[in-house]
Formats: sequence, C-alpha cells, structure tokens
Amino acid sequence: MHTRHCLKLAARIHALLLQELGQGIEAARLLAEPLYARDVLLVCDALAATDGPLLARAFRRAAAAPDEGPPAAPPPRTRARWATWLGLAPAPQAAHALSSRSSSAPSAT
Repeated sequence: MHTRHCLKLAARIHALLLQELGQGIEAARLLAEPLYARDVLLVCDALAATDGPLLARAFRRAAAAPDEGPPAAPPPRTRARWATWLGLAPAPQAAHALSSRSSSAPSAT
C-alpha cells in the first residue's frame, strides 16, 4: 500500500463527500478497515457526476500497490563539503577536536 498516496486520496475523498453529502470520512479508518473502505468507495462510485469514481479507482490502485520502500537518504551536503575543501570552514574532525578541548578546560568560577 502506498500509504502517503492513500492518505492524500482519502483527504480528497473526505472533501468531496463533505461537499456532496455533508458528511466526511475518517482517513485513518479508511486505510485500516477494509469493510469501511469498501463502503466509502462504493459511495464514491455512486457519485457519477463528480470525481468520486476516479478517486475510488485511484484509491483502490494505491491500496493494492506493493509496499513503499524505506525513505531515500538525504542528498549529501555539497555546499559544506566545498566550503571545507576551499578552506572556508573547518573540517568536521577539527571542529570536533576544538569543541572537546574547550569542554575539558577548567572553568573560572
């Protein structure tokens, strides 16, 4: 299940049903309870003059899709790396060494 995509679709379904019927849905319950999801999606299918059937089909596809993988690793911090290489910033090891020296110095209180 593509959880993030299902939640976005659930929010759109909630807005549509709130506008058309005056009653929204519980998004978390839509993802967790198959019978509740079936009922909500059947109501969406019945709203033929709206985006309901399209949203219901999209939700069914997203719910049937294989699990998402783990989140991607953040991109490397190239700006900091260039600053270190150009000598504009201390290297991470040097900054750590400086902070450990200052923390071990006796305090003058």
